[in-house]
Amino acid sequence: MTSVLPEGKGLAMKTAEAMLKELLLHVRPPRGCAIVLTERESSGPKNLNWVASAGITAPHLADLFAEKVAELRKTDPKIDWSDSPRRLARWLSEVEDH
Repeated sequence: MTSVLPEGKGLAMKTAEAMLKELLLHVRPPRGCAIVLTERESSGPKNLNWVASAGITAPHLADLFAEKVAELRKTDPKIDWSDSPRRLARWLSEVEDH
């Protein structure tokens, strides 16, 4: 898991891969349901540079996903996309035990 220091900050910025893994391990979507993280243009220093989405899943998992995304929007409004494509899609099986 790679992190970089944003200019003028003392805290490490989470990578896109790390955020996607965190979402997958928290939500634990069923087989065949991916979570997608997409880079977006940020219009200011406090605006998000990412959007997360998930496939259709059980209501309790959709709630877990929404709650985790809301938390990450506050803690990590910006993530490091330098080593990732503009869109990442992963299944839980791709990040478990890695």
